Amino acid sequence: MAEFHNRTRRSSSITGKLLRSGRLLELPVYWLLRTSDLAREGFENSGSYRFADHIYRGQPSGSYGIGRWLDQRILRMRAVESFRSRFLMARDELCNFLQERSKGHASLDVLSVPCGIPREFVAAVEQFRKAGGVTTGIRFHVLDLDDDVLRQAETFTGRHGIPLIAHHGDALDMSTYGGEFDFITSTGLGEFLDDEQLATLYAAFHRILRPGGVMVTSAMRCLRFSDYLLRLAELHVRYRSADDLAAMARRAGFLRLATSTDRQGIQGFLKATK
Repeated sequence: MAEFHNRTRRSSSITGKLLRSGRLLELPVYWLLRTSDLAREGFENSGSYRFADHIYRGQPSGSYGIGRWLDQRILRMRAVESFRSRFLMARDELCNFLQERSKGHASLDVLSVPCGIPREFVAAVEQFRKAGGVTTGIRFHVLDLDDDVLRQAETFTGRHGIPLIAHHGDALDMSTYGGEFDFITSTGLGEFLDDEQLATLYAAFHRILRPGGVMVTSAMRCLRFSDYLLRLAELHVRYRSADDLAAMARRAGFLRLATSTDRQGIQGFLKATK
């Protein structure tokens, strides 16, 4: 059975876990945080696509008035603003790619793995179209292990005139892809993979990319308070630098590598060209 790598929670009840471990002083913090829609989603559904998309949208919501206020404060946290930067990176890199490649190619295939709500597709296409770009001949693909996510992705992009080709399956299984691509964006998965799994993922991407194809991805470094919140929600992520990603991509066979970091210095980005 394929594994949802971002579903790292093991306790049936976080409240029960805190009680059993004698961490009674953390209970009020936990219940206060639950009034924030973002925090509650993190607690209830581990590293879900809704959690990420809430950050990407940047629109606070919550319960009892205080929840929305708290949600807004969480969205303004340095680590959360940094988290949003990976969506902005994927948007900008995809837009730049379309501007550079669309004129010289009759068709292009773009893939998001895992897709979640592919907000970067919509945002990049909006920028591309505003600059005079035409998406005829560009095929947008999404891959996810969750059928419900794929349906929501298709509904979301469909409202913006972007039809999707959906692939259902595990990103680590080569048989899932069934084709070749020119551009791959992958954020929010590598943080939940060990080094061997991440190497397998990069090898798969290298194999399915056409010559000159581009992969963009991200990693994050540890901040004490944000790490505490992640551990409270039982989100067990693996911290890496952009240079760590570059070294793994080089071993997978990528020829040109470019790394960068967000302005907070938390998210590291890799652009790897085959």
